[in-house]
Amino acid sequence: MKIAAVIASFGIDFGLDAAFKIVCDTLKETGENVQIFNLANSGLDHYSGFDSTQKIMDTMESIKDADGIIFAFPSIFNMPGALALTFLEYFTDETFDLSLQGKPFLLLSISENGGERAALQCASDAILQLGGHDVVRIALNAAAASVVKGDVIELIERQTEDFYRILRQNRRYVYSLPKTAASGRIMQVNSTSNAARTPINLDEIYKKHKLDNITDEQQGDIDKITEMFAKKFISQDEVILEHKQPVAISSPANSGRSIKQLTAALAHHFNPHLAKDTNAVVQLNISGTGGFDSYLTITPQECTFNDGEPEKSDIIIIADAKAWQDVLTKKITAQKAFMMGQLKVRGNFVLLTKFDQIFAM
Repeated sequence: MKIAAVIASFGIDFGLDAAFKIVCDTLKETGENVQIFNLANSGLDHYSGFDSTQKIMDTMESIKDADGIIFAFPSIFNMPGALALTFLEYFTDETFDLSLQGKPFLLLSISENGGERAALQCASDAILQLGGHDVVRIALNAAAASVVKGDVIELIERQTEDFYRILRQNRRYVYSLPKTAASGRIMQVNSTSNAARTPINLDEIYKKHKLDNITDEQQGDIDKITEMFAKKFISQDEVILEHKQPVAISSPANSGRSIKQLTAALAHHFNPHLAKDTNAVVQLNISGTGGFDSYLTITPQECTFNDGEPEKSDIIIIADAKAWQDVLTKKITAQKAFMMGQLKVRGNFVLLTKFDQIFAM
């Protein structure tokens, strides 16, 4: 992973260099490749068009290839310094107007007597227009606290670590689609997650994963886990008829969110202390209205939601959108839905028994 660290300070510091060094050193300790660029030494002229002979060329190319960007600048009159604004203006040139598309930023600004938050917002708005997005902001006031103080250093380190985790998780963010100032082209930020998707029929999914061609051993596993679920969930007074709809256990409002959004929210309901030694990739193939393909990556520490299909999964869950919505809204548990035939499962069946436990929806 490549990280570009850019500082735009020219004669005005307020302690910016020290804070910037803390950020870079924290990232270097992770073993990642951090390239540092000081715009004061880049020969950056006021923007009046671009040609390939300019010294800034190497810096721009490196940023284009970076997975994440650190951008540090002083706050002058509630705005980023002139050097920082000039640097961003270069990205309006057609040579580089897509370079920041989808790039996550850590923004760092420091002022002498206030205005650092306004400067951060100004830079954030400009970066958004260029297709990037800030995910972490560090605002420092030189008059209020010295960056050499232990508590300030710890603050900078913790926020830098947050930025690193976001990079590692490859998080995606939904924004309106801005136009570049130079070309007027619409920039497709994270367009893959919003792409039109042709609904997949359940029969097609079964054929795709060969779900109707299981071995005797796999059928034996299915029979065992079905029997286990039956003992757990079916009492003498409860009879489940074929094709009968389940009685809703509870029906919390989903605030109008789509089934995909509800699924993505599972990551926020993850209980690490209950996951214990679980390391798994759960693939989801949901068909019908609002259907989608996605997967959950689960470790003992965290859970992340991803679009598409993984290269390898430990368990595949196939369901109609309505049945999956019933699971997400707790009208029925995942185990019971499987027992009733509303979920089709392939892979490590044991993982399904943990599903409702580790996601406290």
